[in-house]
Amino acid sequence: MGINLNHMQNINLNLLKALDALLSEQNVSKAGELLGVTQSAMSINLKQLRAIYHDDLLVRGAQGQMQLTTFAKTLMQPVKLALRHVDQVFNTHTMFAPKTAKRIFHIGMSDYIALVLLPKLMRVLSHEAPNVKIVQHAVNYMDDLTLFDNKGLDMVMGNFPFAPGSLKMTKLFSDRSVIVADKNHPIMKCDKMTTKKIVSYPQVFVALEGQPDKNFIADMLQKMGHDVNISLITPHTLIALQTLPGTLLVTNTVERLAQPFLQSLDLAMREPPYKLPLYDAKLYWHARDQSDAGHQWLREVIKKL
Repeated sequence: MGINLNHMQNINLNLLKALDALLSEQNVSKAGELLGVTQSAMSINLKQLRAIYHDDLLVRGAQGQMQLTTFAKTLMQPVKLALRHVDQVFNTHTMFAPKTAKRIFHIGMSDYIALVLLPKLMRVLSHEAPNVKIVQHAVNYMDDLTLFDNKGLDMVMGNFPFAPGSLKMTKLFSDRSVIVADKNHPIMKCDKMTTKKIVSYPQVFVALEGQPDKNFIADMLQKMGHDVNISLITPHTLIALQTLPGTLLVTNTVERLAQPFLQSLDLAMREPPYKLPLYDAKLYWHARDQSDAGHQWLREVIKKL
């Protein structure tokens, strides 16, 4: 299975864009709309791609929905990387025009970063770059280049102490740690909150994707000699907040995340009695995208937000 390299000279590179659209949309009509071609033209592209790969690529699944074959799934990231390299070859010095640009950016971030930045970013894009599409990837942990080299991400946002030094990086914003619980929780009523009082109640912690059973605050409290009663460890910061109403659960989180939910979930927050470093959200990208005009434009938009 695969392409005969002897016939590469006969392959139209526009098929690469068609393949990317078909893999992303998993629908012939939507793929055609994405590229601005008719459904019949996209069907012809699919027929040619099937002949090249000797694989159906898209097949009809449950309830008539089209789905990718196993082989097609393995093509998704290599195709995105190939398109990026082609774009760099032909558009190294081309200016990026946001109003007319048609481009898809794949950005990795946690639900916390998404909550803080995505609503603002999408408002800007809707006015300044209406044809630019953002695909969010859930990322809570990064210690190598896999997200960029194998998964085709354009940039990643978060705080990753073990991120490779070869990545480019800029700081976005800082956030302070807070203790959050139901607004009627006893620790929200006491005059002085102490660490001993906090750990006397069941805790909800957020874990990194690469360390699903670990949390640095829990580790810190245990090293301080406290017996920590952990009721839940979740990779999702928003889930941690959702579990608190009407319980004695307590969680450590950050102010920008908690503030929008205090009223709707009947929660309260206070500063923790123990010292924690500020959470510094950063923007990371691969050195190969440093000079890409579209990439530069989006980085500047995100930094301003």
